[in-house]
Amino acid sequence: MEVFYSIMFFILGSVLASFYCVLATRLPEGKSIVRPGSHCEHCNHPLKWYELIPIFSYLFLRGKCRACHKRIPVYEFICEIITGLLFMLSYWHFGLSYSFWVSLFLISLLILIFVSDFKYMIILDSPLVITSLAIFGLKIFYFNLETALYSLLDGVLLFLFMLFIAFLGKKIFKREALGGGDIKLSFVIGLTVGLPYGFMVLVLSTFLALPYATFSLLTNSSHEVPYGPFLISALCIVFLYYEKFSYILNLFS
Repeated sequence: MEVFYSIMFFILGSVLASFYCVLATRLPEGKSIVRPGSHCEHCNHPLKWYELIPIFSYLFLRGKCRACHKRIPVYEFICEIITGLLFMLSYWHFGLSYSFWVSLFLISLLILIFVSDFKYMIILDSPLVITSLAIFGLKIFYFNLETALYSLLDGVLLFLFMLFIAFLGKKIFKREALGGGDIKLSFVIGLTVGLPYGFMVLVLSTFLALPYATFSLLTNSSHEVPYGPFLISALCIVFLYYEKFSYILNLFS
């Protein structure tokens, strides 16, 4: 059964990743996610069912549209593999537990934010709302309403903290220091891991973003850095290695 579940969650992850790429590219442009159906972005060729099989279709088509032979964005193929692997690894790490189901929502959010924030500098509201509601519901189901409400408070406090940092940054640098999506994402962070671990996520995300920010300052005249991917990556790392970060927190308590 372990092998069966592993394969099923890998397939689920790769299938969902294909859908996430559609969401992350259509919604920022104000397009419908239903119509038109899946098609080539270059020649509008409607994709057949055998051109929509995650991972295998990309390999079978050699990364090109069957009609116009233009390149299919490779990030879609990469997202399908990574999401499938992460879903499978989450099952291996957590089993069918509260942490496993939360991790699936965090991984989904990870993929959506990576695509939308790097491509459009936008973090979509709807995935944040859905993730928040799902995690809040899971906390009620696996624990109790009181635990869920305390987590909700942590989310609000971390949101207010990031809102203050954004206000302070704008006063000092005379420009937007944090995007609205980053501030909203901080609510999900606080809701998921609580306030102390939430601050650890913020610190870790800064270190994760530093190499990219440095490179961006040297090569990009606009100096805009999508912070969301690093925030959600740090959240996933802290959630995955919760016990190790707990040990770090105990050193300072």
